[in-house]
Amino acid sequence: MNERVLVLEGYDARMYVERGHLVTRDGFANEGKIREIRFPRGRCAVERIVVRAPGGTISMEAVDWCARMGIALSFLGSDGTLLNCLVPDAPHDGPVKRAQAISAVTEDALELARYLLGKKMDAQVHAIEKDFSRLEIGNSCGRSTATAQIHACKESLMRTITLVDFLALEGRAAQVYWDLLVGTPLPWKPWAMKRIPLHWAAISPRTSGKRERVRDATDPFNAVLNYCYTLLEVETRIACEAVGLDPDLGLLHTDDRLRESFVYDLLEPLRSKSDVWALELLRKEQMHPAIFHELRDGVVRLDPDLAALLASALMPRFRTAALEIADEYAKQLRRIAVPRRLVREAPKPIKQRRESWERSSCGYCKEPLPRKGLKFCGRDCYLRYSVEVAKPIEKAHARLAQMRAGGLDPGHGGEAARKRGAALAENNRRRVTGRAASRIGIKAP
Repeated sequence: MNERVLVLEGYDARMYVERGHLVTRDGFANEGKIREIRFPRGRCAVERIVVRAPGGTISMEAVDWCARMGIALSFLGSDGTLLNCLVPDAPHDGPVKRAQAISAVTEDALELARYLLGKKMDAQVHAIEKDFSRLEIGNSCGRSTATAQIHACKESLMRTITLVDFLALEGRAAQVYWDLLVGTPLPWKPWAMKRIPLHWAAISPRTSGKRERVRDATDPFNAVLNYCYTLLEVETRIACEAVGLDPDLGLLHTDDRLRESFVYDLLEPLRSKSDVWALELLRKEQMHPAIFHELRDGVVRLDPDLAALLASALMPRFRTAALEIADEYAKQLRRIAVPRRLVREAPKPIKQRRESWERSSCGYCKEPLPRKGLKFCGRDCYLRYSVEVAKPIEKAHARLAQMRAGGLDPGHGGEAARKRGAALAENNRRRVTGRAASRIGIKAP
């Protein structure tokens, strides 16, 4: 188990709080594999808990414990889909959400769509040029042709103005990208090649799902990708909450009552990274038939050990990538001017407001100040003003002379004399008390 990610499996998984500790219990009792972990509040490094267990219980105290510790709870279905994600509350950003809401119905939607799809195509090109050559996927001629075709799709984005055309370009680039991957041999252990179906030996197209559903993959690699995309969905959902984006207000993925559409928009540029990282991990660990389960209808599911390995190894990397793309998208939204009907005039950007401010002049050199609220150009003008204009020493000498002319000496009499007398009286009291205490043999207070 990674210290930052915990995956719960089994038919009797439990999460509860006992004496201030979070207790998790999972595993398969029929196999003799039961795991119990206790997390104290002061030493809990877990940041994500992924629940893949088909049965079990979670107490309300455990949910509250995780929320207070900043732990995100994710619940996955048997097919690897994300059922729910409980994210600790983060600071809200109303202006960003309002800009996100109106962007789909204004001209800003075109720029945002080009931004997202451009990032996705750039990631595909980077994967083909850097990672595919390192992983020996395809040949140099095929990789060069694929990158040229994806670049052409990206250039066509600037002339596209409808959602249908945007999705067509995205699909064309994805097809070119996947054509290079299809047929790549998977890193099976040598003895396993005689025990697996023929179509398990290499990467299959993404359209090879059962019942025309990509989620119901019938080969191991696409089953791994489905699970990795779910983990990426979890991290993207958390990243949206972290930067103040609304996960429901989609742009390329249209609104759906039962889908967080914008999450799918935002994770599109990260899919190629997920593909590469998953393939690297499988090559490192070496695949064998025991880590996959084929159902009666041919659908492939992951073994709990492989699911836990993927989550612990990839979720921290997904977290960094998702936060980066979410923050960049929020910056794009902050540039949008939001029209308002219920106010006379929309607030101007801060740069324009600064230009309209009435700037005062420096108190010493009388030059215009760079911004509102300043009194001096800098420290040099402030010091010169203090010495040459304010003249605090000369004013102090004049005040002393005035007091002495009136028969008052600040050093002898008035408040100074009262304080000095009080100090002398307290000193004398302590001296007398100390002598009396020493005579009777007790310690003076």
